[in-house]
This record gives sequence, C-alpha cells and structure tokens, in this order.
Amino acid sequence: MASINTNMSATLAVSNLNKTTDEMTSVLTAMSSGKAINSASDDAAGLAVYTAMSVDYAAWEQAGDNAEVATAILETADGGLSEIADILERMYELASQASSGSVTDTERAYLDDEFQELISQVDSIVESTTYFDTSLLDGTYDENFTVSADASATAISVTIGTDYDSTGLGIAAADVTTSTTAAAALTLIETAIETVSAGRASVGAMMSRFDYAAGNIETAKTNLESAMSVYMDADIAQLSADQTELGVKMDSAIQALSVSNENLEKLSRLLS
Repeated sequence: MASINTNMSATLAVSNLNKTTDEMTSVLTAMSSGKAINSASDDAAGLAVYTAMSVDYAAWEQAGDNAEVATAILETADGGLSEIADILERMYELASQASSGSVTDTERAYLDDEFQELISQVDSIVESTTYFDTSLLDGTYDENFTVSADASATAISVTIGTDYDSTGLGIAAADVTTSTTAAAALTLIETAIETVSAGRASVGAMMSRFDYAAGNIETAKTNLESAMSVYMDADIAQLSADQTELGVKMDSAIQALSVSNENLEKLSRLLS
C-alpha cells in the first residue's frame, strides 16, 4: 500500500543503517585497539575469563621478581664468600711460610702483620655483605621466597646459617709469630676453608634451584599469555573482511533510504 503517513521502507532502511553503523564502529574500535574485547558487551564471558587470567599472570610476574631478588641475594652472599676464600688462601700461604724453619721470628712478625690484617678484613667483608641493610654472612639470614602463582605452593627457604666472621671460622685468635702457632694456624685455616667451601656449595645449590624456578615461571607466563591472546587479541584479517562487508551494507542502506525518500516525494506529487 502506498502511504505518505508512514514511510516504512525508510524506517527499515534507517534501522538497518543504524545497526550496520554500530557494527562498523565495533569493528573499527577492535582494529584500532588490536583487542577483540573493548567493552563487557563485546564478550562478557570472555572478559571474565581474561580478567581471571590477568590476575594469574600478574601473580606469575611477581613470582618471577621474587626469584630474581633471591638470586641477587645469593649472588651477593657468594661474592662475599669468594672474597673470604681468597683471603684464607693467602693466610694459608703466610702460615705455611711462617711454619718453615727457613724464616726467623723477626720475619714471622712481618708475616703476622699481614696475617692479622687479613683476619680483620674477613670480619669487614662479613659486616659489609648485606642486601638492603640485611646481613647475609653473619649466620642470621633466613627468608622464604614465593616463586609460584599458586598461593598454596611451598615457598623456597633461603637460609645462610653459618657465621663466616673470624670468630665463626675459628681463626680470630690465630697468629704466625712462631713456628708452633703458625703450624696451629694452618690447621685452623684448613678447617675454615672447608667451611667456606661448603657454604659456597650450599649457596650455589640454592641458586640453581631458583634458576630452574625462574625457567618454570617463564614457561607458565608464556603459556598463560598464549591463552589470554585467544580471548583478547583481535583477528585483524577477519576484521578487515567484516569492514568491507559492512561498508557494502552501509552503502546499500544509504541507497535504500535515498530511494525510499525519493518515492515518498513522488507520492506527494499526486496531491498537487
């Protein structure tokens, strides 16, 4: 029925044009942002899943940071122990030289001057080997590090329970002023070297564990990021095809609206 009161063809054309325009806006937004979900209305369920994954990803990133901090602490401790080991090696050389009958007590006194300075340096290294003012080599360090996004996962304990100062190593009272005390110092230093070596082995083992933990964290993050991309990353190829299709629909709707308005104008001429 031809009517000038209600232009249904124009109304339908406008409705289709508005719907296509909304779809085009959604496609262009996704293309410009690179995200498949730009509002909850795009995919409410997908957004909920993505949000949960984002929380897990943040937890894994923090776990990675924790592993890096723990490794840095252990590297600092190992650096201090390495210096102490070098000092003990030099002290052993001095004690060995002083225990020989080829030197006099006067020469031993000179050797002992360096020997005592090295004992003091061991204490200085222990005092200065810290991480943010926390002592690492005085036998008191004991902390736990969470290296998983799972709150129920067991944390890794980092314990350095040996005091590596001269007293803890048993060399505080050693001297090389005589052949007898020098021989005794050799025994003490040998024990101290074994203690430091054992400490470095323990620190190295803990570092190795954190290295493997860090590898696991990176794998978990990579897998989770891949899963997140399924929900959030836009398919640009598909969006490009949709844009072309919607462009044709918009042109058609505009043409239909134009024709509807033109037809209404022609009907109105019958009244003149």
